[in-house]
Amino acid sequence: MAEVELICLVGCRLFSFVATAPVFSQKGFPNMAKLVVGGSLTVAAVPLAGKAHELTMALFALAVVKEVLLGLAMGYISQLVFQAVIMAGSLIDFQNGFSMGQAFDRTMEVSSSQYGKLYYWLAIAVFFILNLHLQLFRAVMKSFTMVPLGTANLTAATVKGVVQLTGQTLEMAFNIAAPLIIAVMVIDIVLGVLSRSVPQLNVLMLSLSLKATVGLVIFLLLLPNVISLLGKVMPQSYEFLVEFLRSLG
Repeated sequence: MAEVELICLVGCRLFSFVATAPVFSQKGFPNMAKLVVGGSLTVAAVPLAGKAHELTMALFALAVVKEVLLGLAMGYISQLVFQAVIMAGSLIDFQNGFSMGQAFDRTMEVSSSQYGKLYYWLAIAVFFILNLHLQLFRAVMKSFTMVPLGTANLTAATVKGVVQLTGQTLEMAFNIAAPLIIAVMVIDIVLGVLSRSVPQLNVLMLSLSLKATVGLVIFLLLLPNVISLLGKVMPQSYEFLVEFLRSLG
């Protein structure tokens, strides 16, 4: 009976993680594949979970709730870097005047802009090319030694750590979006000078087409740099998760 409880608790943590983890939590990711990933992780993690101890019904129910919440939190923390990438795209679209073109994306389950989608799919490509999904699984396996089953507790250090990680996410979003935002701001300044010099010029109509065209050209020119930057940023999903687990331990 104790072994069954152990497997259930491990499964609660890992299936909850898969339900909110980057890429795997997407609507387009097949449910059967989610079950396979969660089941495979559970089988691999059971030997790492320690000795089985039989619990009372009340303690087992409490442990299940803790493990489900911990798994969901781990998935959310590992999503932060992806949210930073989406936010960077939204900032660029806002500066380009595309923010009104946002639409609900069923894949990402958020209202996403055009550059937000583009950056998001680039981030997913980098994520798998660098085998960062394997690093993420490694961190999840490590969680059973850092935070043993049923011992997760919310502390002041945990709250402080999550706030700091959120701040780092915002900083990351601005760093990713900065090159294109600066380029568009330069266009705004040039158009402002032109409107003063040539009052007859319809700056509003000109700015919409000019920003879209120049923004796209600059993005294509900076694409290698964007991919290189994502290659430096994406590994932080692993670091964020380890920091979060350390704050719980």
